[in-house]
Amino acid sequence: MINTADILKANILVVDDDTDSARTLVMTLQHSGYANVTATTDPRAVHGLHQENNYDLILLDLQMPGMDGFQVMEGLKEFERDGYLPVLAITGEPGHRVSALKFGAKDFLGKPVDIDELLVRVRNMIEVRLLYTELAAASLAPR
Repeated sequence: MINTADILKANILVVDDDTDSARTLVMTLQHSGYANVTATTDPRAVHGLHQENNYDLILLDLQMPGMDGFQVMEGLKEFERDGYLPVLAITGEPGHRVSALKFGAKDFLGKPVDIDELLVRVRNMIEVRLLYTELAAASLAPR
């Protein structure tokens, strides 16, 4: 059974090339009780970080130089072992929302980010991720 303590212990990565935006998201999540929140401004680092940390949620800016959020999601698809790629796309471009969902994001937020909406979507996505994880573990358990 998933409870609030489990949700608040979730492993979260914030990816945004804007240092101030990344810092604001991290501080907002930490202030709301999330204990394991990290950030990177380098989209090329996400693949390796996710491989090492198996994040329960990745908040991903879509417009970044060098490697955009769509390319990051493409690289993360190999980790979609349990059928749930834990990506919450963040974009200021209305036309990118549907594309983000097609590329594998499970949800999206528009910029500027509404804090109340952010916290509700983060909680919901983490709960779903933890349920997928429990389901996968139960499927592998001997009967």
